Amino acid sequence: MKMKAFSTPAAVAAVLMVSATSALAADADTPPTAAHESIFDEARFEIAASLGAKSDFESGVFIIPSLFFDPLHSEGREGFDKFFHPRFFLSASISTDDEASQLMAGASWKFSLIDRTFADIGFGGALTNGDLDEGGRGPGVGSHLLFHEYLALGVDLDENWSLTATVRHSSNADLAKPNSGLTYGGLGISRNF
Repeated sequence: MKMKAFSTPAAVAAVLMVSATSALAADADTPPTAAHESIFDEARFEIAASLGAKSDFESGVFIIPSLFFDPLHSEGREGFDKFFHPRFFLSASISTDDEASQLMAGASWKFSLIDRTFADIGFGGALTNGDLDEGGRGPGVGSHLLFHEYLALGVDLDENWSLTATVRHSSNADLAKPNSGLTYGGLGISRNF
């Protein structure tokens, strides 16, 4: 019965979106900037809490490690050129109180703002162990495969380290019922490579 959850429209849509982004990335040109020496662009570690209300609230703390990759050399690009050259992320949201945990992946875009501040926006998919119906592990998510998006605002402490404040949300976009979302706010520290 649980395998059926992976064949929901939300699951299919999320897989197609992540695949389309990867296919677009494979066709991209290499920019005129120098290649990174590391396969990792950034490693981030966040501590988060649920921002859900009433039945969507989850207790405990969520540990969220993330790795960012920049094979398309996003740094230094602007406008539409940057849009077609995203970074890619792989993250986990680990519950410390037997609530819903997730694996998340997708594309992200990091933009410089004022002085040493930046915004980081990401979109992709998530796989969760949350219960499909209300009343179990986390809010009822309707599907184990979800859409995932996040917005982080940060400040660079120096060339290698930065601090971030992040809001994350995962849900099935009403492609399955119920559609209680998993929403978190957290603080993080990043190491840039």
